[in-house]
Amino acid sequence: MKTTHLSAWEHEECILGQATPEMLGHLTECAPCRAEIGRLEHGVALYRKAAMEWSSECLATRPQQPHMAGRRGLPAVALRWAIAAAVLLVLALLPFHVGSPRPVQRTAEISDDVLLQQVDEQVSVAVPASMESLTHLVSTESGSGAGAVTSAPGGKHIVQTN
Repeated sequence: MKTTHLSAWEHEECILGQATPEMLGHLTECAPCRAEIGRLEHGVALYRKAAMEWSSECLATRPQQPHMAGRRGLPAVALRWAIAAAVLLVLALLPFHVGSPRPVQRTAEISDDVLLQQVDEQVSVAVPASMESLTHLVSTESGSGAGAVTSAPGGKHIVQTN
């Protein structure tokens, strides 16, 4: 049996129902500890009662939410009208978008020579004036000597390797 009084932690354990047999034995013989536990239980009970009253008052005085059963059909009707308007708008703008079809020239119809000439025009790059003297140093990868240097429009040289 315990000879000293229960600590504050032990008082809380007794209120929470977690008292050990030693604590319960001490409470049966110690009037001051029983009185302290009684005061704590009374305080917790008062707090519980005040919290429950406050909660019920707040619940009773809260603003009531309007009943939405009558208004549920309104968004569905508005959604239907919005979809109908969008469909009409698309149908009205469709003739302007389609217009006259642009002629498309197929690559199969283009001759190989014309196609190679177009590629050559796009790939050929004029050499800047500051690098014109270096065009004579450029050689082909096959090692057959310098590449053919031709004059481009405007007097600039173009290096062509075939």
